Amino acid sequence: MFLSNFSISKPVATVVLVIGLMLVGLLALSKLKVNQFPEVEPPVLVINIPYPGASPETVEREVVNRIEKALQSISGVDRSNSTSREGSATIVLVFDFSKNMIEAADEVRNAIASVRYKLPTEIREPIITRADPGAQPILQLSLSSTSLTHAQLSRLAEDKLAERFRGITGVSTVGVNGALKRELSILLRAEKLREFGVSVTEVLGAVRAQNTTAPVGKVRGTLEDQSIRLLGRLESPAEFEQMIIKRNAGTVVRLGQVAEVQDGFAEMTGYSLRNGRPNVGISITRSRDASTVSVANDTRKMVKEIEKELPKGTTLDITQDGGKDAENSLHNVTDALVFGAALTIFVVYAFLNSWRSTLITALSLPTSVLAAFIAVWLMGFSLNFMSLLGLSLAIGVLIDDAIVVRENIVRHMERGSDRVTAAREGTAEIGLAVAATTFAIVAVFVPVAFMGNGPGQWFKPFALTVVASVIVSLIISFTLDPMLSAYWGDPPGYHEQPKTGFSKVLERFNHWFDGVANGYGHVIAWALHHRRWMAAFAVLSFVGAIALQATIGGSSFLPQADAGFLAIEVRSPASSSLDYS
Repeated sequence: MFLSNFSISKPVATVVLVIGLMLVGLLALSKLKVNQFPEVEPPVLVINIPYPGASPETVEREVVNRIEKALQSISGVDRSNSTSREGSATIVLVFDFSKNMIEAADEVRNAIASVRYKLPTEIREPIITRADPGAQPILQLSLSSTSLTHAQLSRLAEDKLAERFRGITGVSTVGVNGALKRELSILLRAEKLREFGVSVTEVLGAVRAQNTTAPVGKVRGTLEDQSIRLLGRLESPAEFEQMIIKRNAGTVVRLGQVAEVQDGFAEMTGYSLRNGRPNVGISITRSRDASTVSVANDTRKMVKEIEKELPKGTTLDITQDGGKDAENSLHNVTDALVFGAALTIFVVYAFLNSWRSTLITALSLPTSVLAAFIAVWLMGFSLNFMSLLGLSLAIGVLIDDAIVVRENIVRHMERGSDRVTAAREGTAEIGLAVAATTFAIVAVFVPVAFMGNGPGQWFKPFALTVVASVIVSLIISFTLDPMLSAYWGDPPGYHEQPKTGFSKVLERFNHWFDGVANGYGHVIAWALHHRRWMAAFAVLSFVGAIALQATIGGSSFLPQADAGFLAIEVRSPASSSLDYS
């Protein structure tokens, strides 16, 4: 066999190649993003239509029904769902997985544009976004204080803290919940409007025209151009009161003469409490190409820095940490992977009863696992519980090829062959059978990686990780194992030598197991003479297993998990006030 002959004749080159493969695997592992779940892209578009001040009935009648009729002309829509609420509407479109989502978004925009003239002029521009399961907040923070008012907390959260969190690498959006929104209110005086002959329309026009910021041109120089902007955005009540509303025969009417300008807060539409006190919530969402664990770690460091600068009596607490959840999930899978590998190596040692044979065989595990990380990195996957689950499942399979090759080499040595000859002939003798076994596993998992719909996106990293690791384990069993067996294997006659200590215990165990294996031979002989009984037993076992799972076990896409917190959702009528809710 070419691979085994090359590795035996070129041992130094083989060792260098294997070490290089492991080093590249370590490099790939260090560059992998760490997330709890795989990156999936569901074919879902969400349309948000703001309609300030409108009741749910008006939103449904004037907006939702008309847009839904226009969307019926779009092809590839599997189902749709719409929700009308006070001041806004949401339409969710679920497409077939074969639909190009860029084209789908363009078709949705065109459909809305075709009925735009039928929609109320008060609605704001519809916002079309693609649903992203990874766009959920990974951290929830709570800003509370015993010394600051709710208004001061709101200013602190929005003006200072949110901006600092947005500067963290990998942060996509920072949401502020439960904060008071600053609002300048203009209270018109009817008697003053009549006295100065000013209409409400003139006031609105003046506010729109003078409270703005816009580019007005450029100043071209020899070396550079400077943009010129008209800075007309007003910030204080005093500035608004000086605004000119109308000119009458050489006199001007200012806003302060016909109205009162108040600096206050917008009507609250949400409320946040922590331990019975008003607080401001801050949510951190990572960008799609960022690592959940890295962003969470950087955010925790930022929280510790901010805590040192907060006023006395003010605290910033982490109420929900998705980074810790991801780390715990991955640690559980990693612990299972390491425990499975250790148990596998112990079982190999128990049956081979040789520490050299065990070490030669066990070297295929770290090499195959690290090489699998190279495949995960090159394919753009993240290190998540699905890819690690694939490695956990493949741990026992990864060492199978090496066990078979090593056992056959030992058998040739027991027949009197020297180590080099035994390594060459033993590997060549069972090479085809080992390759057939490995490629049978590959044939099972490759179709799983290319399944369509949502499950295919979830199981793709799982299946391809298994495929990459078992292929590497096959190559290792045909290269590293024969080379080490030829130059570092057990000396001739090792298995005939008297054993001591734990090796003697394992020798007795192997003698007992050989007796059990001989007894198993009688069971096989009986089964071959009672084929109908065995066929009936197999069918009953198959049907019974399916029935048992269907009636008792049940099914779900993901297993139930305990995230360690309790959420209570209470729905009040749509017209309920904030105080009532």
